[in-house]
Amino acid sequence: MTSKPNVATLYSSFASGSDATLSLIEVSISPGIPTFSVIGLCDSSIRESEGRLRSAFKSAGFTMPKGHITVGISPAYMRKTGTGFDLALAMGILFASGQLYLPTGAKIYAEGELSLGGEVKLTPGSCIRLKTVRDMDFDYKIIPQSESSSAAIAGFNGQGINSLTELNAIFDGNEYKETDFELETESSADDYLDISLLKGQEKTKRALLISAAGFHNIILLGSPGSGKTMAGKIMTGLLPKLSRDELSDVYSLYELVDGESSKITFDRPVRMIGPNTTVGRLLGNTRSVTPGELALANKGIMFADELPLYKTEVLDFLRVPLEERKVHMAKKGVLYSFDSDFIFLGTGNPCKCGQLYEKGSKCRCTVNEINRYLSKLNGPFMERIDIVSEMRSISGNDMASIYTDAPGLESLEYRQIVERCWQKQNMRYGGLYLNANFPDADIKDAMRIPDVVVKYASDLSEKGFFSARGFTRILRVARTIADIKDADDVTVEDVSEAAQFRKRGS
Repeated sequence: MTSKPNVATLYSSFASGSDATLSLIEVSISPGIPTFSVIGLCDSSIRESEGRLRSAFKSAGFTMPKGHITVGISPAYMRKTGTGFDLALAMGILFASGQLYLPTGAKIYAEGELSLGGEVKLTPGSCIRLKTVRDMDFDYKIIPQSESSSAAIAGFNGQGINSLTELNAIFDGNEYKETDFELETESSADDYLDISLLKGQEKTKRALLISAAGFHNIILLGSPGSGKTMAGKIMTGLLPKLSRDELSDVYSLYELVDGESSKITFDRPVRMIGPNTTVGRLLGNTRSVTPGELALANKGIMFADELPLYKTEVLDFLRVPLEERKVHMAKKGVLYSFDSDFIFLGTGNPCKCGQLYEKGSKCRCTVNEINRYLSKLNGPFMERIDIVSEMRSISGNDMASIYTDAPGLESLEYRQIVERCWQKQNMRYGGLYLNANFPDADIKDAMRIPDVVVKYASDLSEKGFFSARGFTRILRVARTIADIKDADDVTVEDVSEAAQFRKRGS
């Protein structure tokens, strides 16, 4: 049984930061002078859809009905933007005017932009939207065929179309075919630098393992040529591949910036920034509400080289995202939030000449010069860093062995340890957190930290080894050290080792 509704209703959605909101589309057509009105706090890209619809209808063999056309998009109190509503608006008009019929009571989801020739095109943010609605109950789910990669990554099932003309077969010909979109990924070469190349830096190797095993922020300070940049590249090989859900989170943000990509891998993102980095680059484009470096590093690594040379306002800006693991931007009174949960890996020299840690008093910097050089890496910023490791120049024999020794497989062994630690943490926290990003409120019981261990960490804090904020971070790192040992409870020895990786007072 079919019906011609006075008011046609169907659903679409719109992205807001790294989340999406389901929208109810209502279309009413009444007699009178032809008008087209869109209500519901919509921007010009939605209000101007009449021109695209009129041309697309003509190209596809439909007609724009005469009379008052009123379109309501809810929730009306939320600001909506983008051309992704075009297909839903077109279908609503065709249903309301009787040019297309649908089974009574059918619940329909549709999204996509229309070209003047009637083609249905993808719009940015499709992965975010499809991930939001994938588990909702709809009788029909219609999307652009060009969104197939986003749909596959999001785990969304539906029917893809290329033009409006295909709607006749779906609704009048009863040929709706919901399909699983296949995910096509490229295999990665897995050619990361092996950690065995980091000669003579045992403390840093341990620091990298702990950082990867608990997703902790880390800073490496050392002499020029000691291997800081190499260590940053090595870190990428220590982390497990993205899970399917993580790939969806990562891809959805990249899609907002670059559009749908044909190159999809399970490699974790690595974003590299330098001293010339600006707050705008980190934050993103507030006019188009597209994410910057902080959000694009989500689930991966942000590698910040030569950290002491950064502008003060950049390091100050980083403090909130490093703490909340989210980045926020505002546009016209609306706050948009993007996930930015990554390992921050910073490197830098310990002083202006870089020789502070070298033997034989090679450094000629005065105490004031050293303090001035490292002044940006003190206080609130360093309180967001879990691990600090010093690096010194390697000996001639160690340097030669980098090129003469056969490539090792130590990174593979480290990654297996990291994977095991992540599995333990997923079981402990229900698959939602790792040690570094678990909420502070229940840290003692959830991480199984005995009272005697808490007391020991508290005594170290009182002696000035770290601040009150550093107290919690010490316990998180200690929990990761216990995980590496496959221990159930955190011990005093774990806290003692964690304290060795913290800059005094931070």
